Amino acid sequence: MTAKNVTHGRTAESFGAKAVVLGLVLSGVVLSGGCAGRPALPQQPQNAAGEVRDVETVPQNLAVFARQAGGNALLRSSSAAQEDMEQFRRRFFAPWSAGKMSRATLREFEAVLNWTPGKRGYAENLRPWSDAAWEKMRYNAALDDVSQERRAAIVVRHADLRLAPTAKPRFARIEGAGQGWPFDDFQQSSMAVGTPLMVHHASRDGAWLLVQSPMAWGWVESASVAFADEAFQSLWQSAPLGCAVREGVSLKSAGAFLALADIGTVLPMSGQMLLVPVRGADARAAAAHVSVEAGSFLSMPQPLTPQAVAAVGDRMMGENYGWGGMYGNRDCSAMMRDLFAPFGIWLPRNSAAQAKAGDFHSVQGMSAEGKSEAILRGAEPFRTLLWLPGHIGLYVGRFEGRPVFFHDIWGVRSKLRDGREGRIILGRAVITGLEPGRERKDADPKGLLIERIRGYSIIGGR
Repeated sequence: MTAKNVTHGRTAESFGAKAVVLGLVLSGVVLSGGCAGRPALPQQPQNAAGEVRDVETVPQNLAVFARQAGGNALLRSSSAAQEDMEQFRRRFFAPWSAGKMSRATLREFEAVLNWTPGKRGYAENLRPWSDAAWEKMRYNAALDDVSQERRAAIVVRHADLRLAPTAKPRFARIEGAGQGWPFDDFQQSSMAVGTPLMVHHASRDGAWLLVQSPMAWGWVESASVAFADEAFQSLWQSAPLGCAVREGVSLKSAGAFLALADIGTVLPMSGQMLLVPVRGADARAAAAHVSVEAGSFLSMPQPLTPQAVAAVGDRMMGENYGWGGMYGNRDCSAMMRDLFAPFGIWLPRNSAAQAKAGDFHSVQGMSAEGKSEAILRGAEPFRTLLWLPGHIGLYVGRFEGRPVFFHDIWGVRSKLRDGREGRIILGRAVITGLEPGRERKDADPKGLLIERIRGYSIIGGR
């Protein structure tokens, strides 16, 4: 996502310069209706004529394309895999060696909370954020009292990373495709159990912590975090790592539930035994030993083959889209991150950064036919990401002579009868060509994915 005009996969960005741009764009939104009368309901147009054709005709099974792509053929060497894994470990544990929060980062969070009345968007009741509620949140953030102290921590259960210390949403508008629900602009990302953090600040009430994660900065609920002392950090960093390759793995110790792990969750692993962080009464982290079902977690890095990627991806197929990880779901870039984690390949949080993570090839300026031909000619199935501003997915090969890719998508642009922009909502992880919805009368020809694709990136070292 580059700004609010991004309307396809709607990928949450890492906080920083991108978030500042987002905030500046959002600050120009003009509210309609004020507090008078009942607000109009969100205009997120549904599919008037069922599915787009691609979802009905293209096999929604990655194994089909994996067989065409060589099945168990290795896509990278063992030496490249080890180099990638070393980089993964560095990035994953980077918060524990992080320095002090810069003044520039602090200003970015201050900018979010300093939006003026009339530019604060809408709350969960589809009415403008009240001044009282906003000021209470800003006071609680206590950003005028940030010290330079920092403390290592770890996520002990699935947690949301937010741009403000609140679980309440902030919608830019209540009308307009890609502007209202489910696009909560406070939602930064989600974090799995076992994610290392560095805590830089706490809210006045202690309920929220301002943290640096491996992916981004943001606020997280304190109850989801435990503090990691040096002994705990040493234990975690010295152990071999494993990654969940199934959804909803229940982590229990002595019969007591600790957390759920979805695909992409990374934890220390030996055999079928995991180390899982738990929060003690003093908020300090301790390690619980957890035995999991064979095949639910695999040691990292797994050999990168079309068949192995397909086996993981098919377990995500059809899952609901989740903006920034909302409701425990994934958006486009989160799915790519989790898909490649078992193979020891680290991908950044947002789609634009992911496109730069490999060997990038531009197709900008080409015709739609030229783009398709370039992708078919140069992209490598199951290790190539197709990118357009705000959206990304995995190229898996061809179907009926055209490129197809696996992606988690909200929708594609349409034109409503009154001339406004709408959405043909897919709302889940699917395999499509580069022009899903083209056959629809309400589709916007200029909004088709192929028209917006900028390039492809081949990831994973040789």
